[in-house]
Amino acid sequence: MGKMKLVLVGNGMAGMRTLEELLKAAPDLYDITVFGDEPHPNYNRIVMMTNGPAATIGEIVDVDLARPRDRLNLAENPHYHHLRGRVLEFLYQKHRKAA
Repeated sequence: MGKMKLVLVGNGMAGMRTLEELLKAAPDLYDITVFGDEPHPNYNRIVMMTNGPAATIGEIVDVDLARPRDRLNLAENPHYHHLRGRVLEFLYQKHRKAA
């Protein structure tokens, strides 16, 4: 018996996470095709918005950390801390402007 065909429409976080779990449980069971217009796999970016009712995109941070991600390993990853610092800096600056 050949592999079962699996088609995922959209490459958002929930669908891609489901695929990760399916592949972890049965890596050779599926022939997978993903259709999606999202240019970043699994939404690997953080879109930070400005304050208020007329909010706009303030900054986009591309998250180019390898998958799968392990929280304990990320705690020791300098690039993770760099990305985290960018997000926190944006949030702190936004908070100061709003006060």
